[in-house]
Amino acid sequence: MPSLHQIHGAVSADREGWFSALRAVVSPATRTAALGPDRQPVHATNHDPGATWFELVARPLWGLAASAAGGLRADAQWDELRSSLTAAVDPAHPWYIGPPPDLDQRIVESAAVGYALAVAPHELWEPLTGRQRDHLRDWLSVAANATPVDNNWHFFPVLAATGLRAVGVQVEEARVSAHLDRLEEFAIADGWYADGPGLPGRSAPRDYYVPFGFHFYGLLLASLDAVDSARAARFRSRAAEFAQQFQHWFADDGAGLPFGRSLGYRFAQGSFWPVLAAADLPALPWDRVRGLAQRHLDWWWRQPIAAEDGGLTVGYAYPNTGVVEQYLAGGSPYWGTKFFAALAAPADHPFWTAAPAALSPERVAVQPSALSPERIAVQPAPVMVLNRSADGDVVALNGQHAPLWNARGGAAKYAKFAYSTLAGISVPTGGADLENSAFDSALGLSDDDVHWRTRTSGSSSLDGSAVVVDWEPWPDVTVSSRLWFDGDGHIREHRIVTGRTLHVAEGGFCAPWLELETASATGDGTASATGSGITSSITSEDAGRTGEIVHPMPGSHLYFPRTVLPTLRSVLAPGEHLLRCRVTVARSS
Repeated sequence: MPSLHQIHGAVSADREGWFSALRAVVSPATRTAALGPDRQPVHATNHDPGATWFELVARPLWGLAASAAGGLRADAQWDELRSSLTAAVDPAHPWYIGPPPDLDQRIVESAAVGYALAVAPHELWEPLTGRQRDHLRDWLSVAANATPVDNNWHFFPVLAATGLRAVGVQVEEARVSAHLDRLEEFAIADGWYADGPGLPGRSAPRDYYVPFGFHFYGLLLASLDAVDSARAARFRSRAAEFAQQFQHWFADDGAGLPFGRSLGYRFAQGSFWPVLAAADLPALPWDRVRGLAQRHLDWWWRQPIAAEDGGLTVGYAYPNTGVVEQYLAGGSPYWGTKFFAALAAPADHPFWTAAPAALSPERVAVQPSALSPERIAVQPAPVMVLNRSADGDVVALNGQHAPLWNARGGAAKYAKFAYSTLAGISVPTGGADLENSAFDSALGLSDDDVHWRTRTSGSSSLDGSAVVVDWEPWPDVTVSSRLWFDGDGHIREHRIVTGRTLHVAEGGFCAPWLELETASATGDGTASATGSGITSSITSEDAGRTGEIVHPMPGSHLYFPRTVLPTLRSVLAPGEHLLRCRVTVARSS
């Protein structure tokens, strides 16, 4: 698959360049959607065809509406989008998607429609006939009154109501207030939110839904005067606080930390930075915000994520439906057009006039650490400690656990010990063996050397700049893992108390596997691999472990189609054991 750069060339760093990039991204989506539901890309998903086609119809609105609000014209795309949208909400049309039931995916897309009505009625409302307006009003009113999932979804009826209100339709203000009140209950420390209520002992995820969900929608509502002044001030204050931490999730080359679900939305990962411009919120100096945004867009533009027609594929850094959640479909990646929210800001806004600044350690305020105070960031709300290497790559030591519901690859996306912007992560491909389990940055345990388990749940805390996680893979096995940074790597220490014999496989980070290029080495207590400019190593600091190279199943990794995984193997008798190792990943010449 080609990259967007190969198809369209580099993204010009000015506002017109971003607008050209947006049109390049959305044109295949609006063109394909206008052909009807039967012509949408087909992918395995848990949503019905009407809902998945409506994703393809509605999600480009996040970028197109922002650009229209900023006075930029995309006539062909708007013509195609209006044609699709009016058919989708017309009960007499064969493409009618039906009203949005409670808890249904259609509620999600209603937010994009509401936002577009609020900021670009000249494109989405005024050109419609009276009958078309009636159909859109009726459909969106049902969405505004539907019951959402009890998490960030509470924003969607609010945004639907905001659009209706903007075109003169009365809404149930008490319902809007109730949704906003519920969202307040998800706010936690340091500008973070938990994506839902969680359960005792199992916190709700703290992932990219915080920036591209909670903060994105909150800032848009505040900028539209769609909430009261006190609530708007809270949205803005939390976003400003959150920015101080979120900047550490991005490498110097623009890569975002691959962590959590919905990474298949791609550009949305960095949409927090452009929405600051749309809301005119200088959470960080504008040149730094612009640098974070520009480098992130450039990073994605270089990845092979495009189909031959330029449309976005399903996957992460390459097309791969196996690493995304079961709710993603062909139109899902176009939520990434949220990234172009800054186009709503005028050309003379500081976001556009500032030269992109580097995120150098000297300019980043982080919490102090005895190890490397200019590079270590301790973040209690997501239970993470992040380190920026001399090359500008980021590793996060992690204390979160798998989500409460059965997201595909949930344990791998939330419960690995470490995550890297340079090396990415793997997700299991189905089997119970080591090759299918792909335990990079994880401790795999087995009582038969065939079926393997790793951390999914437990408890976690921060002890200074160390992450401590306690977990129980079997009723008679307890593990207490302690993680901390040490120079150019990190240390993992596991205290294991077991009532049964255990086979142990502990993985470092994966490296790309190319037969003519990748080199690997193993020995007593050590394993390493180098491929495509990445060197990964894991070294035991206790006796009795041997190095091994595992070849995870092709397609199990978010970055690389084929990988090798340096791994330490051992067998533990019943009793108490202390395992300790040092793990590194770095760029190689």
